Parts: sequence; C-alpha cells; structure tokens
Amino acid sequence: MKKAFVMATVIVLAMYAAVLAGNKFIVDNTPDKNPAACGGWWYSYNDSSSGGNSEVTFTPGKMSGKTGNKLGWDYIGMGLTLGEKCGCYEGKGAVPVDLTGYKTLSFKIKGSISGGRLTLAIPYSANECQQDAKTAKSLTDYADYEVALNKYLSKDGETVKIDLREDLKQPKWAKKTFPIEEVLKNAHNINFHFSSPDGDTVNIAVSDIAFE
Repeated sequence: MKKAFVMATVIVLAMYAAVLAGNKFIVDNTPDKNPAACGGWWYSYNDSSSGGNSEVTFTPGKMSGKTGNKLGWDYIGMGLTLGEKCGCYEGKGAVPVDLTGYKTLSFKIKGSISGGRLTLAIPYSANECQQDAKTAKSLTDYADYEVALNKYLSKDGETVKIDLREDLKQPKWAKKTFPIEEVLKNAHNINFHFSSPDGDTVNIAVSDIAFE
C-alpha cells in the first residue's frame, strides 16, 4: 500500500511538472475570426489621424495595403488586444495583462513587402482610455519595444520566436524609456507595424500567436 501511495505521488508530481513546463498563453489560433482565442480583438490602423494618406485592407490576422508619401514616416498596421477587457471599448478602461511570467513570443508569418520596415511591437499605454477616443494614451510617445520582421518574410511562411527580453528594444529616437519588465507587466496589445515614406506595399498573414 505504501509503495502504491509513493508511486501515485510521483505520478501526480510528474503531471504537475508537465503542466508547469507547458505554461503557454495562446493569443490566437483561430484564423480569420474575432474574437481571438484569448478573447481579444483584431484591429487595423493607419496614419490618417495625423494627416497621412496610407491605405490598409484588413481581416483578422491578415493585412495588405500601401503607405503614403505625405508625412515622411507614413504607416499602416494591424494589432490584437490580449484579452476581452484590454482594449478601450464603450468608454471603459483598458485592463492590462501581466506577461512577465513568459520568456518568448512565437507566431507564424508569411507574405512580402516591397520596401520599408515591418516590426512587431508591444505598446506601453495607460490603463485609462483617452476622452472621446478608442485608444489609451501612449506612455512612450509611440517609441515602443519592437523587433524588425523583414528577414522572416517569405511566400511559404516561417515560424518566428522572439525573446521578450533580448530581442525587443525601444528605438534609438525614444525620449521616454522604460524597463522591459514594466512594459511586460502592463501589456494590452501587440502590433504588426509597417512604415515607409515611399509608398511601399505590404501583404502579410499572421497566425498561431502564443507567449511561452
């Protein structure tokens, strides 16, 4: 009886260890659908609010479009909130998600760009929504932690794994800098951001997004 109890305890501990080893936050594994697996929502954006003329076409996880040539930093993008209450909606506050327990962000990406720069960014924003706006205020003046994705683009696709603490950096022009741990502790969304001053085009699809 004692031996059986010991064996049962070992099995339970092994199963518990396996659960811990499999710690994973699945953000999205349901292509072309809203809401995503995490309960968050896909969205798109462009530079029109700043007077730009960039154009974006979007479905959940897929983006195509062309940047303008009016601003010198023209852009379009798509993103995903990390939970049902992470984004600004119905005038309510944006509730953050704590990502400090994860080491990497992985996803599949395929597609192409004609020039310019494609990045993955984790914005750092306030938990309160701006008055009469659908977004929360950027705490970095949009100089967010990011990593370039140009080298991963192909027609067949590639699985990308980003080290949250080694690969993500704020741009050199950032005037407001924050520790990465502070940003990860108060995350609301991730963005796939495409910028170019020369009217370049982008066509990408992203899937199977997860923090581990």
